[in-house]
Amino acid sequence: MRLLTFSCLCFLLKVNYAAKILIFNPIFGFSHVKFVSKLADIIADHGQEVTLFQPFHLALKNLDGIVKNKNIEIINYYPDHYDDLLKLETQTFPDFWDSQLMNNPVLMAFMLPRILGGEFKKTTIQLIKDKEILKKLKDKKFDVAISETFELTGMYMSHFLGVPCIPILSAVRLDIFNEAFGQSSAFGYLTQQGSKLAPDAGFLDRLNDVYRDFFSKMAFRGMAQYQNDVIEKAAGHVVPYWKDLVKEAPVYMTNSNPYLDFAVPTTATIVHIGGITINLEKMNHVDALPEEYEIILKEKETTVLISFGSVIRSYEMPENFKAGLIKVFESLPDVIFIWKYEIDDLEFQKKLPKNVHLKKWVPQPSLLADKRVKLFVTHGGLGSTMEVAYTGKPALMVPIFGDQPMNADMLARHGGAIAYDKFDLVDGKKLTETVRDLVTNPKYEQKAKELLDVLTNQPIDPVMNLMKHLEFAIKFPNLRSQIPEINQVGPIAHYYLDVIVFLIFVSIITAYISFQIVCRILSRILSKKVKSD
Repeated sequence: MRLLTFSCLCFLLKVNYAAKILIFNPIFGFSHVKFVSKLADIIADHGQEVTLFQPFHLALKNLDGIVKNKNIEIINYYPDHYDDLLKLETQTFPDFWDSQLMNNPVLMAFMLPRILGGEFKKTTIQLIKDKEILKKLKDKKFDVAISETFELTGMYMSHFLGVPCIPILSAVRLDIFNEAFGQSSAFGYLTQQGSKLAPDAGFLDRLNDVYRDFFSKMAFRGMAQYQNDVIEKAAGHVVPYWKDLVKEAPVYMTNSNPYLDFAVPTTATIVHIGGITINLEKMNHVDALPEEYEIILKEKETTVLISFGSVIRSYEMPENFKAGLIKVFESLPDVIFIWKYEIDDLEFQKKLPKNVHLKKWVPQPSLLADKRVKLFVTHGGLGSTMEVAYTGKPALMVPIFGDQPMNADMLARHGGAIAYDKFDLVDGKKLTETVRDLVTNPKYEQKAKELLDVLTNQPIDPVMNLMKHLEFAIKFPNLRSQIPEINQVGPIAHYYLDVIVFLIFVSIITAYISFQIVCRILSRILSKKVKSD
């Protein structure tokens, strides 16, 4: 009876002291929306009072049921041009498959701010000017807000509401924000596309790192500044600089898992919550496969699952890339391939051997959990990367764009996956040898299982890490002591470049003076010797 009374008291205290949390969930990319929705579910499941505010930048049509907790209040904000958004076809990016221009860091540095920032512009302007919605949110008297940094409207909305805001990121990292919270340069710790990682990296790799890092940061700074300018113009008055606004928070939460991600120098302010989207209990008890898949999996001992995600479509793959895959199918007749292919294409189906099954949709978690599936061929989106890592399955990572190349290298370094250049899809022989190696060499499965063991036994559970740091941030919203003071200076002082130049200069002068002294001493010695002779 005492135990029951104590439990009820704890429950009542928890309810009474639940924080009122506003979470901004901008609707523009499904993977981002899915991550933020899961974050909201977890926080609400732990007894906090959550309001999920969702301004629509795109009319995503697959959001029903994505938020599970029924206690979450969802406020959908539909802009005036929403009917126009509904008429638009779901956007795909076929050019990313094989366009060298779309993967050029210089062009992206100039194109990204306006292309991607332009997607947010209309809804953002309307939202900033909407006094009614601002008053509605302000009247709820939130204790804290949480907002994605990829799209900065939520950070500025929090500022206008007078509510402290915790920045989050649905990706592993965005360097311009990580550095704002004290993370030093990651040169040598991370690979840039086309570079080798230390200690194998040579001069050209390091040069490529500097080149790509410079233009990548230029692109994202440009996008942040573009949003800053749009919001300032809509507000009609000066607003805080985006970088100063973001780093006001005591913590910055990213979708990185320290046991999966690269090891980088960091600070206590950057909190890694990667893995919160993975439910280990559910993954160990996945839904039973539909009968059609059971029949397919019984055909051969080895099955390979192929999926390139929801943004990049397999049916839009260039024909020469498809030809490379067909070569693999024909060369490995004892392997069954299940390929997520988004349309019915009878003509293309005729080109395929009988060991290939095209499916417009696949039950990915259930297939990855099945022991008969020996390999996952994926684009390396962070959601798929997490899923395959937590199922202990070998993977062939074929990154297409964005953060996918780094995700591929991140998983491959653990030994259970191979990062494969998308332009090498045309090389059917090389692709066949790679796939054959992955499904026959036991080292890949062994390494994948070792990583799974590490992830399931990591000392700090990602969900607990999230909740503890959220409580900490709510209690100490103005804490700045964990952000290094050196972060306030420029690169010259930060990296002591002035001291290095000074020491080099002193060394050169000292060497020159020493050389002159030695020369004079030798000259006098030689002249005395000549006179004595």
